[in-house]
Amino acid sequence: MRTTPRTLGLLGGITWHSSLEFERLLNEGVNARLGGSSAADLLVRSYDFQQIADAQSGGDWDGLGATFGRDARRLQDAGAEAILICANTMHKVAPAVVDAIDVPLIHMLDATADAIAAAGLDTVALLGTGYTMRDPFYRDHMAARGITTIVPDEPVLGEVHDLIYGSLARGIVPDDAPAWVRGVYEDLRGRGAQGVISGCTEIPMVLTAEDVEDPYFDSLALHVDAALEFALAD
Repeated sequence: MRTTPRTLGLLGGITWHSSLEFERLLNEGVNARLGGSSAADLLVRSYDFQQIADAQSGGDWDGLGATFGRDARRLQDAGAEAILICANTMHKVAPAVVDAIDVPLIHMLDATADAIAAAGLDTVALLGTGYTMRDPFYRDHMAARGITTIVPDEPVLGEVHDLIYGSLARGIVPDDAPAWVRGVYEDLRGRGAQGVISGCTEIPMVLTAEDVEDPYFDSLALHVDAALEFALAD
């Protein structure tokens, strides 16, 4: 293992709450492995999430891809040895980021799929934003690894999305939200889900591994683990 970590470039602020969690876990992970006063070596581009959300709702994914690709390249040019997109939904523009850089993109969906495959599962619930649950980019990425994802039916799917964007993205957890989200998962479990992907970095605010009986795949934590492996590998 290296004695100093490689430099990671983070595309964050999507939302800032999850970005802080990424930074905290990366720093704690490096310190746990290297000891002393060691910490992660990070370059961070943090966005105004309102601008991101407006572009998403307007369907301007090409514009978002161009922005994220350009900023990833800037992080690389500043010394980043790998890039992380600190959100599930924004992995929709991961191909544009990959095309813009010469260093690895540590892909959140790959890290999550690796954990699901290691657990021997092939059908899991997916809870995330409406973009993540409705758009084919996530389910197709998982299907390519032999994993089927099950999402809520409408209107519940839209209600999960509204909870994320209307409350969780602002750091607000409605009192009834954790019990309601557990109920959403129980419905998916009844449809054959063997576990659940926390497919939005805000989902752990309302549903954690302690809340479910089945395997729980925290995409944020799994992404961090993959990044730490890269940062500290020989």
